Amino acid sequence: KTSKPVLFDNESILAFAQGNPSDAFGAQYKVFDNDRKIARLPRLPYKFLDRIVHIENCQQWQLNAGGVIEAEYDVPSDEWYFTQDRQPVMPFAVLLEVALQPCGWLAAYLGSALTSDNDLRFRNLGGEAVQLLPVTPDIGTLTTRIKITNVSQSGGMIIQHYDMHTYADRGDVYKGTTYFGFFSHEALANQVGIRDADVYEPSNREFVRSEPFNYPTTAPYPDDMMRMLDRIVVFDPNGGPHGLGFVRGEMDVNPDRWFFQAHFYQDPVCPGSLGLESFLQLLKVYATDRWGASENALFECMALNTKHKWVYRGQIIPADSMVTVQAVVKSVDDASQTVVADGFLIVDGRVIYQMIDFAIRVR
Repeated sequence: KTSKPVLFDNESILAFAQGNPSDAFGAQYKVFDNDRKIARLPRLPYKFLDRIVHIENCQQWQLNAGGVIEAEYDVPSDEWYFTQDRQPVMPFAVLLEVALQPCGWLAAYLGSALTSDNDLRFRNLGGEAVQLLPVTPDIGTLTTRIKITNVSQSGGMIIQHYDMHTYADRGDVYKGTTYFGFFSHEALANQVGIRDADVYEPSNREFVRSEPFNYPTTAPYPDDMMRMLDRIVVFDPNGGPHGLGFVRGEMDVNPDRWFFQAHFYQDPVCPGSLGLESFLQLLKVYATDRWGASENALFECMALNTKHKWVYRGQIIPADSMVTVQAVVKSVDDASQTVVADGFLIVDGRVIYQMIDFAIRVR
């Protein structure tokens, strides 16, 4: 637990996630209590921010670059994501949320929602980062220090850039940069996805070589809550443009899945981090096929000390039908049992996420 003074406590964070925004931030957000909608933080079980313990170089309600905050999250040793991921380390999606959720808090603290007469929604647009340590159940408190480095506004949109640095008592955990946008509902509904995406199309030979199969439901693969794939439809260990492997998986969109309720209140959308997790789950299939993996296998996802990059240009909403995720393997190291891949996530034909240099290692 923290030894620093608590500036905004868990009750305040919860009010921002699902209660009255004015209870979280003050009277200037009272219009969002009932009359208007504000971009929220995720709520339980996808809320990974407990308190704000440091604020510097910024004034509340003044949307400028330069502000720095520190946020804390106490990692419960028996939390659901350890058991649901069937791994003794925090899933990448959760760590990414630990690093990104403070950005959403700072954006709200600076009054982003008050810059427009339209209700704005908050979306991560991308980033690049490196994971330096695994997050084990005994790690204690994760502290994330973020700095808002750039703010630009045009045409009713706001783009914000951040530096992020998550650390624990035992050392640095995750470091990188990221950027977000505030958009109207109409702008999000009309997103075309990633323009000129170079999506690999498997050859007939790759289709013939691979028999579709249901995504495994037993260890070391994830349990229901963390499983983000239903089936593998193409898997050729020697496929893809580099001849090192190609995997394509699918997930049927179920509007009743837990994450739509958690992310966000009044704005249900699949967390982008879980889309990235589905890509890592593709790579688990590849790694298990190549090196074998017992039910006790440890997947290092993300492989430590490897820089990875992601781009989001669209969203998965409850009305969508099917998500397709595909990975092109670009390098393999048998000595360290590490695979590195690029790929895309596609929803109902729209290419919306890009993953670059995502790596997993089998321990």
